[in-house]
Amino acid sequence: MRKNSIYKKIACLFLAAGCVMQLAGCGKGTEEKKDSQESSKDYVYVAEYQSIEAENMSTPVISGDTIYYVDGTFNEETEEYRQKIYSVKVGENTPVELPVDIAVNSYVNSFNLDTEGNILLVLNTNEGEGEEIKSSYFIKRYKTDGTEVFSQDITSLGDGMEYFYVQSMVYDAEGNIYLATGEKDIVILDKEGKQKGKVTCDNWVNSMVILPNGKAAVSYWGNEGNSVLAEIDAASGSLGKTYKNIPENNNGFVKADENTMLVLGNSSLYKYDIQAETSEEELNWISSDINGDNIQSVSVLEDGRLLAVHRDWSAEEPKTELVYLTKKAASEVTTKTTITYGAMYIDQNIKSNIINFNKSNEKYRIEVKEYAADDWEAGLTQFNNEITSGAGPDIIDLSMGNADLYIAKGIMEDLNPYIDASGIKREDYVENAFNAYAVGDKMYGIVPSFSIMTVMGKTSDVGEKQGWTIDDVMNLMQSKPEGTELFSYCAKDTMLYYMCNMSLDSFIDWETGECKFDDGYFEKVLEFANQFPKEVEYNEEDESVPSKIQSGKLLLQEIGISDMQSYQMYAMMFGEPITFIGFPTNGGTGSYIAPATAMGINAKSENKEGAWEFLKTLIEEDYQKNSVEWNFPVLKTALDAQFEEAMEPEYMEVNGEKVEQPKTTWGWDDFEAEIFAAKQEEVDAVKALIESIDGTVSNNEEISKIIAEEAAAYFEGQKSAKDVAGIIQSRVKIYVNENR
Repeated sequence: MRKNSIYKKIACLFLAAGCVMQLAGCGKGTEEKKDSQESSKDYVYVAEYQSIEAENMSTPVISGDTIYYVDGTFNEETEEYRQKIYSVKVGENTPVELPVDIAVNSYVNSFNLDTEGNILLVLNTNEGEGEEIKSSYFIKRYKTDGTEVFSQDITSLGDGMEYFYVQSMVYDAEGNIYLATGEKDIVILDKEGKQKGKVTCDNWVNSMVILPNGKAAVSYWGNEGNSVLAEIDAASGSLGKTYKNIPENNNGFVKADENTMLVLGNSSLYKYDIQAETSEEELNWISSDINGDNIQSVSVLEDGRLLAVHRDWSAEEPKTELVYLTKKAASEVTTKTTITYGAMYIDQNIKSNIINFNKSNEKYRIEVKEYAADDWEAGLTQFNNEITSGAGPDIIDLSMGNADLYIAKGIMEDLNPYIDASGIKREDYVENAFNAYAVGDKMYGIVPSFSIMTVMGKTSDVGEKQGWTIDDVMNLMQSKPEGTELFSYCAKDTMLYYMCNMSLDSFIDWETGECKFDDGYFEKVLEFANQFPKEVEYNEEDESVPSKIQSGKLLLQEIGISDMQSYQMYAMMFGEPITFIGFPTNGGTGSYIAPATAMGINAKSENKEGAWEFLKTLIEEDYQKNSVEWNFPVLKTALDAQFEEAMEPEYMEVNGEKVEQPKTTWGWDDFEAEIFAAKQEEVDAVKALIESIDGTVSNNEEISKIIAEEAAAYFEGQKSAKDVAGIIQSRVKIYVNENR
């Protein structure tokens, strides 16, 4: 079982003393927009921030003019953690501690208020240590003066569950308490905390809410990957009416009025009418200069303003703020020229930088459109159609693919004149990443950060030199015992996808329109991919990847290296000297730059200077050194600083002595890697790999579909590799020349 956030990093490759107010305006551009990106709203929400004295606010509940929340502190001397309940009035910044006694080392799983203003808590208490630890769960009701009304042991609700947790709780007007437990279950309790029913949803529960009509409802993922909102019938212990047209990717609901709910999303706040079952965007967080990922809760104040609790966990010193959002006519707000930024989704760091840019730049502001906010496939089609039709945004995200197509059609602006005028020195940047979107003597995109896609093998198997051919791989396989795996859990279509997308530009010349799928090499690619199984299924009883590698049963590992720790972990998996042999190619190292983010300027933009004003902030020192996470920065000094940080040991005092501690751990059930400070030779190895790379991961959705469709006939034995290569050559060549 994977044990650390490094796995998450790799998988990603493949919310003052006084009342401090800051005006965060939002306005239309001074020029009339001609594309579909312009907001049609005649109003904006202006945000005012108020700091609040809370260290680790969690589970905030807003009731009338008061915010209630849980906060906790750790006593390093006694090694005890204690949580407390606080309240703070709207407009004030100093919280009041409520006399509710929460035992030391007990943890609030869920927190809410009942209809009479009493506090409801679900507490988790732990006794014992290590494998002998015993967890108990209680639901408790307190008056705000600290008087305990009842305490009910609900530990038995977790019987039969591998992992029990109460993720949310709501309370209806009839006194019923609803607990979302485990993954799919809703347990219904009476007003004394005793179980009276249980409902099981089809899939993972997102949240619960009391609807404007007074009924409890649950939001969960439907069987088709859609968001479902269904009423809970406490009397029958079943789900009732299901509501249509719920905004996808919702993080919570709150009553706005007698017929409307607000739906909290990472990008927008929506208004949902439960009678008409329709939703519409009420505000876009970035348009109000707010990072929606940091919003913990939202409520409607009596004066009509929205109140949001904002906690920025990514800041060096996280702080909690109250955000008051006032609806104003757009004409009342200071105007700036609007620059549209179009992407399938917005990277967290890019989102923060957009907000900072909008707050600080006096002339321009960035307006964002995330095309994949609801439906990926439909969003991708819309994204491509708008860009290729000339109606696209000013700034175009290139990291999702099709960059070659956009460049060939003349959609992208050459950035060299802007780079030169800005005084940016190209030699200060990692050359092959900085030039990832260079064609000839023109530059069409910038890459603020990147990772590396490559293949790692034992030096004893593949030699010391980088790069190899398909013939080399086949010769290696023939030298090994029958049953030896080349890659782990890799199917025919997966390997074909790797082989094509890692080097698509070796088959296609977008400048001339020439394609090379019928010169014999692509036939070898098909034959190579055909060596893998048609389908693969993960077997929990199978040996781990590290175990197979070290025993020789598995030869290679396709990897994404995004920092020193990911490299160290993979090197430890092999347990002996390794070589970045790369993906088999017809020439080159077989290792590729994978831009984590990349963007360029639409050649038809009317605001190119403004677009560049934003783009250049992403490759300047401040962003490169302070905002690039989980990937390599493109600025050399920032990259060196990252390497230096990776080499700094971390210590803990043990019996009066400093003992180096691992920075992180990673592994499976039978293998664990403790990652300590990197050594100079490890840093040198990654530096050398970066310098050796001579290609960029490329992708074109339409070409990928053509290859997959036609290759299926070969994999099924219906056509020869030569025939399939010829058909792909014809189809892709037509597509390329129609889109140049």
